[in-house]
Amino acid sequence: MTYVILDLEWNGAYCDKLGGYFNEIIEIGAVRLSEDKRIEERFDAYIRPVVSCKLTRLVTNLTGITDDQVRHGVSFGQAMEDLHRFIGEDAVVMTWSNTDLTVLMENCRYFYHNERIPFLSSYVDLQSYAQTRLGLGTAQQVALGKLAELLQLNSEEMELHHAIDDSVLAAAIFQRVFEPLSFSKAVLSVGDEFYRRLTFKPTFIREIDDPLIRRSDLRFSCECCKRNLKRIGEWQFQHRFFTAAFRCAACDAEYIGRVQAKKKYDGVEIKKRLIRKTTEKTKETGGMI
Repeated sequence: MTYVILDLEWNGAYCDKLGGYFNEIIEIGAVRLSEDKRIEERFDAYIRPVVSCKLTRLVTNLTGITDDQVRHGVSFGQAMEDLHRFIGEDAVVMTWSNTDLTVLMENCRYFYHNERIPFLSSYVDLQSYAQTRLGLGTAQQVALGKLAELLQLNSEEMELHHAIDDSVLAAAIFQRVFEPLSFSKAVLSVGDEFYRRLTFKPTFIREIDDPLIRRSDLRFSCECCKRNLKRIGEWQFQHRFFTAAFRCAACDAEYIGRVQAKKKYDGVEIKKRLIRKTTEKTKETGGMI
């Protein structure tokens, strides 16, 4: 098995054809690792943009890429052909989070009218895998440079946000965290289900009567006596949360209950929070009833 770690840099520009902003890839960097995780070969290509020939100041400042470098670059189609040959047919492709993957799909859709990535058959989100292996969880994404610092990897001579250097640094992280069994479980087979999951857009449910919200999701228990609270106000939707006032009939404690319902590919994610109201009575008793 071989492994390819891919990194992209892109320029955000308004596209008249699309009637909106388009993330046009301007650099592709990649490294191919052998079965024993050693870097065998590197790939780096600047791509000549067609949507906007001038890079934004933000992109130039962040990446160090200049207008002159991309002006002398290859076309997107040529870069993809060269990259396909570099990757081969059976490699596991990895990126640091799946953002690069969605941008690559966006460019394939624009240039090829097909969002499928021609060289992708097996994929791993290396950021998610590394954070899981290090016990960091995946609720918050950790930047490539930050995780390298945590692993005490030397990146001083590398230019972060330069595609080839980011690929090399990601490879060093991969070498540190790789474990055969966990990695095999992280490898995703690329097919219809993979693309449906990747392109699914999570949304927040805004209607309290939506059948996807269970009635039990809207119930709370008193922090003092553990009895069920009674809702004493209507549900209001604000800042992505449903909010309502609650009272405990037994100990007269008052609360604000907050419920967030997010529709995700695998179902609905519910987040709940109960906030105790401060009253003169609770102040006098130090919060005890």
